[in-house]
Amino acid sequence: MRAIALIALLLPFAAAAQVYTWKDANGKIHYSDQPPPDQGTRSRVVNVDKADTADVPAAQKAAADKRLDANKQAKDQKEAADKAAKEKADEAQRQQDCERARVSLQGLESGQIRYRMGADGEREALDDSAREAELANARRVMEATCSAKAKASAPAPATPKAAAPGY
Repeated sequence: MRAIALIALLLPFAAAAQVYTWKDANGKIHYSDQPPPDQGTRSRVVNVDKADTADVPAAQKAAADKRLDANKQAKDQKEAADKAAKEKADEAQRQQDCERARVSLQGLESGQIRYRMGADGEREALDDSAREAELANARRVMEATCSAKAKASAPAPATPKAAAPGY
């Protein structure tokens, strides 16, 4: 069995070449393309069938196709994993925006005194008209970020900085 395996290994290298076999003093059989210098040998001519060599390009093409398919499949899997990770990150951001809008709306609806930064950088309390405008804006932002429609669509717009009242 070992001899057959060795011959099979030598075939690609010894196409139509001479193969020498001999037994050493321990009874071990050796195979070589060179005769041993000090022993009598038997030689055989091994011919490679032309049909086998004609299939080599086809086998190489099949192996290349397999590699391409494996690479494409790995790329598709990576793209799917990246897409899933992006969707998960977008959903987490949407939930964070929704919670921020909900807290802002609750604060405005609670009746507590709310402040914003004025043009001069000073804190100014919201009067009734400014509070109503902030309430309308907070409701709009919350509806945009927290609705089921927003979950299915692209990430909702973030709360504008001017609409986020200061405390």
